[in-house]
Parts: sequence; structure tokens; C-alpha cells
Amino acid sequence: MLVIKMNKKIIILLFLLPFFISAQVISDAQQWTNFSVNKKINDFEFSLGEEFRFDENITHLGKFFTELGAEYKIKKGLYIGANYRFIRENDYETSNYNLAHRIDIGVGYKLKLSKLKLDFKTKFQVKSSLPEENSPTFNRTKVTTNYSINEKLTPFVSYEVFYQFNDQHIINKTRLSIGTKWAINDENSLKLYYLFDNKFNVKKLKYNHIFGVSYSIDI
Repeated sequence: MLVIKMNKKIIILLFLLPFFISAQVISDAQQWTNFSVNKKINDFEFSLGEEFRFDENITHLGKFFTELGAEYKIKKGLYIGANYRFIRENDYETSNYNLAHRIDIGVGYKLKLSKLKLDFKTKFQVKSSLPEENSPTFNRTKVTTNYSINEKLTPFVSYEVFYQFNDQHIINKTRLSIGTKWAINDENSLKLYYLFDNKFNVKKLKYNHIFGVSYSIDI
């Protein structure tokens, strides 16, 4: 009888555990809007972009930034790149803001198989922070699969892993994204996507459901 009672308690505990875990998770809906201009010069490609990120269930402008980037094609499929980002982060609770700088440098490889294209890239990223905090340093590794339905429409799926070096050497974030790119013409394109941002190995787990739109011009 004692064993049966214990088994019942275990079953009840296992049943309630998912509800307890979900209660500890912070979930938010966000919307990201990006506009960028790109220019190719021989084996170089330069970009300038502006992005606005709304959080708190898309009611608050949490962050916006300007980003400069450059890529260099070493040989077919293989490239290196670097980016600089100037960020304004708005605090929802205090109505204050913080200005930050972010730099990343990385390497990538693109493989094209008929209508299927695979893009693998890894980069190291460092960002300035408040004086009382450590500047976060990450390695970010991302794999993207694109499939060209036709000349205009290219759906994609991507998965990215964040590995933080300072404080604790841990994987503390992943991002899964699905969307499609629409080539309006040779110079203009529009990208629509959904991104699930999963932050863990922290005191409070956080899930972000992000709906994004990106407009790009090649000059």
C-alpha cells in the first residue's frame, strides 16, 4: 500500500511539473523591422542597416540600432565578415536608456546544390556594457537552409546557438527561425520570418516570439 501511495504522489508530481516550469518562464511577443542597403565591389560586399525592435508584447520600443558590415569572398563559397553596431537600449520599467557598441568578426561557408543552398557561419561577438557589468562575449554559430521555389520566392529555416565565454562558459541561448525571402526585382527584396528566441541557463528562463520584416536594397 505504501508503494502504491508513493507511486500516486510521483505521478501527481510529474503531472504538475510542466505547469510549475512554465510558470517560471518569461514569455514575450516582439516585432523586429529592418531596412538595409548593400553594395558589392569586386569580392567585397558592404552593408548599412537600421533596425527597430519592439518588445513588451509589441507595445514598447526596446531597442534600435545602426549597423555597418563588410564581407570578403576568399574563394567560391568561403567568406569572412565583420560588423559594427551602435545601439540604443530603452528600459521599460525605468524609462531610462543605455548606449552600447557591438563588434563581431566571423567566417562562413555557402554550399549550393541545385535549388538548395546551405549557409554555415560562426562569429565572435563582444558588446560594451554598464561599468558594473562584464562586457558579454559570445561565439555564435548559425546554420541556414534556403530552397528556391522560383526566381522570386526562397523559403528558409535557420538555427543558431549562443555560447557565452565570460562569467560561465555555457550555451545560454538558441534561436530557431522560419520565413521566406521575396525578390521584388533585381535590386529590392523583402523578408518575412518568425523567430523563436530561447534563453536558458539563467535565473529566469525567457522565450521570445518574434515576428520580423526586413527590406533590402542592392545598389
